Amino acid sequence: MGPHEAPSLSYPENLWLNWFKDEIFNADIDDTGAKSVLHYLFDLNLLINDGGQSFKILGVQSGQSSNEVKKILLKKINTTYHTEVGFALVYFVSNFSKSELPPLKLKEHSSDVIKKNIFGKSSMSRQKKTSNLSNLQIVQKLGNQLRPFLDLERQTISRLRGVYTSKTDAQWLFNYILDKTRKKSPAKKWEQLSRKRHR
Repeated sequence: MGPHEAPSLSYPENLWLNWFKDEIFNADIDDTGAKSVLHYLFDLNLLINDGGQSFKILGVQSGQSSNEVKKILLKKINTTYHTEVGFALVYFVSNFSKSELPPLKLKEHSSDVIKKNIFGKSSMSRQKKTSNLSNLQIVQKLGNQLRPFLDLERQTISRLRGVYTSKTDAQWLFNYILDKTRKKSPAKKWEQLSRKRHR
């Protein structure tokens, strides 16, 4: 017996993994990813520890069918998604997959925070700019361009981590969200510029 037959009972993680993959999660989430998302659900208390290695869905009554439990859980997920800690749920649940997903945004920092480059040194805004860039200047310029992405990654992973959600889990979740929200650029029509100039 498992969650498909009696979802009101307590089960170990591996049995819940199969149920959530079949009933709740996006179809493109593999076993590794599903485990990471499940750990995130544990931290959100959508499943609670029932002693040892067993977990159960809170608020489900004995005898309720898999479909009834799914409806209850989706309602809870929808409510939790609108909280600070549950912000990422929308990216993993199949019920949300048809709607346009919001892009990840970097939360604002206070203005007194000193900007640092990717190597941890204060940014050198007073450094004389030259057209002949040295290797150090090129690296610093690249660091400045990458900083928003690296800050977003660090901040998102920090928000996702919890008691059950490890750094590895959070990294997988971040990469999946990024892939889901990355806008695909339309293919550009190729033109031979040299001929266009002589028309």
